[in-house]
Amino acid sequence: MATPETLLKLFAAVDKNKLKFIDNLRKAVSIKSVSTWAETRPEISKMVKWAGDELKNLGADVEYVDLGSQTLADGTVLPLLPILMGELGSDRSKKTLLVYGHLDVQPAAIEDGWDTDPWVLTEKDGKLYGRGSTDDKGPVLGWIHALQCYKEIGEELPVNFKFCFEGMEESGSEGLDDMLMSRKDTKFMQEVDYCCISDNYWLGKNKPCLTYGLRGVCYFFLEVECADKDLHSGVFGGTVNEALVDLIWMMNQLISEDGTILVEGLMGTVAPLTKEEEAKYVNIDFNV
Repeated sequence: MATPETLLKLFAAVDKNKLKFIDNLRKAVSIKSVSTWAETRPEISKMVKWAGDELKNLGADVEYVDLGSQTLADGTVLPLLPILMGELGSDRSKKTLLVYGHLDVQPAAIEDGWDTDPWVLTEKDGKLYGRGSTDDKGPVLGWIHALQCYKEIGEELPVNFKFCFEGMEESGSEGLDDMLMSRKDTKFMQEVDYCCISDNYWLGKNKPCLTYGLRGVCYFFLEVECADKDLHSGVFGGTVNEALVDLIWMMNQLISEDGTILVEGLMGTVAPLTKEEEAKYVNIDFNV
């Protein structure tokens, strides 16, 4: 099947602007938007504002949603970072796609094992290295750059866009759930037909990948309380039960040696793998 004329024009515009787009990624990588470092929280606000300006230049309506503050376990109070919400297009005859991404990154330093400065986008053997270049500033910019090319070639967007770009994903997306739930009945959320999470992987280097399902993620916090002081093993060992040993034993009952979850009734809530889904693994572009 022949590639549509619109896409041919779009691909040509992407190639034409390659160096400009790489320079844009370079600017984004240089912003130390590490959400787990208290001292770099202001850098995340800078990154969110920078992305907002890029959307505004496309003609999007942008809102920076204030999430208030966060109290850490030691009592330290830190400001939560604003979430960037945007809208581009309002054609009722078109579907509306919500694009999610995050603009914060994990810590990085040369002493962690980097061969180059993680905050300076560096090309080596035709590849670009820099913190956030793939997780997740690069994918966010991929959307922005594609939309910039649509605008450049004068083609109409195929769908309406909404955006949700946060700055706390690497710290558990603190504040995101509450904000989204508080707005679930608003016009912004009610108009969404599809959601695309741009924070995932391809299985290989040659075939694009659309991930349509992910494992669920559950967080559990377990706390055990022992004696109120250290007990010398030579005197108390074997006499006083050690709570940590009990905890390890208890956790070992949750899963078998082959990885089967033993929690009664849990696997019954999981949809079984269909024959059609199983068939997809036969020729999949991945080898364990």
